[in-house]
Amino acid sequence: MTNIIRERKRGDLYDQAQAEKECKQRMEQAAQPQFIDIVLHIGGAGYAIIGILLVFSIFSWGIILYKSQRFKQIRKESQRFLELYHENSDLGEVYAACISLQTAPLVRVFKAGYLELQRIRKDMMTIKTDRRSSISVYFPEWVEEFTSVLQESLIRETMLLERMLIFLAVTSSSGPLLGLLGTVWGVMMSFWSVGMQGYSSLAAVAPGVSAALTTTVAGLVAAIPAAIAYNYLLNHVKVFSAEMECFASEFTSVIRRELRKAL
Repeated sequence: MTNIIRERKRGDLYDQAQAEKECKQRMEQAAQPQFIDIVLHIGGAGYAIIGILLVFSIFSWGIILYKSQRFKQIRKESQRFLELYHENSDLGEVYAACISLQTAPLVRVFKAGYLELQRIRKDMMTIKTDRRSSISVYFPEWVEEFTSVLQESLIRETMLLERMLIFLAVTSSSGPLLGLLGTVWGVMMSFWSVGMQGYSSLAAVAPGVSAALTTTVAGLVAAIPAAIAYNYLLNHVKVFSAEMECFASEFTSVIRRELRKAL
């Protein structure tokens, strides 16, 4: 009989401990903020700002992925072109071999210079045929025109490389500000709601403030990747631009020597 009573007491204590444990777990779960509950308290202005930031983020990631893939392809084609250019002394063969290289801006700078060289050669043949004046008189003018063509092509290609990067800069700078705007608006509406109710407490203010901070988080989520990608991609643009400038200078020296030999 005594053993039965002891077993019952042990069972009752175990059941009580289990009930207390379950109650504690429920209280902890209730105390933890649920994301869906926070989202439901954002409000119309907050939803509008988050929608704008979502659009900014989607476009930013599209630009990041497109530019990253594009720059990777440009790097490969530029290396192939430079190898081809330094291995062949015949510019005509280099020009013909560049048909398959459509992405690298370095190739387009070379093509623009080569076409200008062909025009200069035609002028030289015309002057030699007509024998109106000495070719050496036109030498400085031809070199200047050739250099101008390369510079125009270089600037144009640099602008194409920088295209769409401005959107990343705008997203990185305006994203946190839009998020802050949503937060300030949400906090203002929370305090206004508490004032209209006629009493204040942490339980009344905290949900609204927590929901208002969601827009700041959204702004940072949109801005941080855009800022990192903008600086990363802009550095690649500077590298490509420097490569084109070095090539233009080298190409101009080669053409200058070639024109001197033809005098």
